[in-house]
Amino acid sequence: MKPETPAGRILLADDEELLLAFLSERLRREGYACDCAADGAEAVRFLATQTYDLLVSDINMPGNEDLDLIRSVPRLNAGLPVILMTGNPSMPTAIQSIGLPVIAYLIKPLVFETLLREVHRGVSFRKVAHRLDAVAERLQGWVEDMGEVRRAFEASPQAASQGAMFGALALTIGNTAGALLDLQELFKLAVSIDPQHPDHCAVVNCPRLEALELALTDGIRVLENTKDAYRSKELGALRKRYEALVRAPKN
Repeated sequence: MKPETPAGRILLADDEELLLAFLSERLRREGYACDCAADGAEAVRFLATQTYDLLVSDINMPGNEDLDLIRSVPRLNAGLPVILMTGNPSMPTAIQSIGLPVIAYLIKPLVFETLLREVHRGVSFRKVAHRLDAVAERLQGWVEDMGEVRRAFEASPQAASQGAMFGALALTIGNTAGALLDLQELFKLAVSIDPQHPDHCAVVNCPRLEALELALTDGIRVLENTKDAYRSKELGALRKRYEALVRAPKN
């Protein structure tokens, strides 16, 4: 069964013109955007000016002596996963790839279904990394919000009785619940990388997801209780979103 294809941008690098045309055509049919480079130097120019989710590169081509192209990836596009292809596999290149951002080492002639599976996995890795950055940024925002609430309370405890404190806390709870939702989506994305992993069913039904539902329910209650103290269309929309999630049927 073909996995659901995530949107992604791929750079293909190979000096075999026919193979490059074939791979780019097939991957575009699968929903991926592809750029093609005929050698390492052209691939470097692409990497220096464009953003990609995956690099698929031949080993034995001009501009990739001693895997120079692959070694430049962390500098040009940090975190970019790489799939290596070769018609002449060797122990030295396989060993070198271990210390590089290589997720697969494929031998030509390629089986396209195998390449497609690794492409899906590589693009999913990239998406997980981006989502981790977003979650970390949201959590950092939550920490900063809490610091602001504490400083405001210490400066004027009376503000709490005037509704301003409740409004600030409601916004903070909104950010916290948003981070929990991000983590849930992150988990689903991570599962999609390896949907056959034996532990997934147990984790999906784990108590952490029950805790997520409880947190959303608490968030709804706080938003409802503070709606008169701190009127906001954004908070009202957030409350409705949480209510829809809690009421949604369980799969």
